[in-house]
Amino acid sequence: MDEYFGSVMKEIPFRLRQAGMVLIALFFLLSAGCETPRIIPGASLDLLRFIQEGKTTREEIVLKLGQPAASFEQEKILTYRLGEDPKQGYFLIVPNQLRQWQAVAHSLVLVFGADGVLQKHSLVKVQ
Repeated sequence: MDEYFGSVMKEIPFRLRQAGMVLIALFFLLSAGCETPRIIPGASLDLLRFIQEGKTTREEIVLKLGQPAASFEQEKILTYRLGEDPKQGYFLIVPNQLRQWQAVAHSLVLVFGADGVLQKHSLVKVQ
């Protein structure tokens, strides 16, 4: 087998072998850069666009974002944990989900009036 391979290699011109090796190396270099992007479920560049102080209600927030990570002052203050991807946008980190804490990039803090309408909100970067 080794003798056969050696004799075949001798018959292939050196330049052709060189070109073949270059093509193989080029293939591996190009395929290494072709990583399939990870799609993040629920990620959206517009995820928080609906939030408007003086208009959005607590019910609207919970309907769109789900249950908050925490609530305070008899649900006058709600917080959500958010991750962020530059291309896909913000995404929710659901409480008790198996995502690691390092995925949390922001805390969304929402303060509601007694009537349930949003008074103030802030997107705080987590460090």
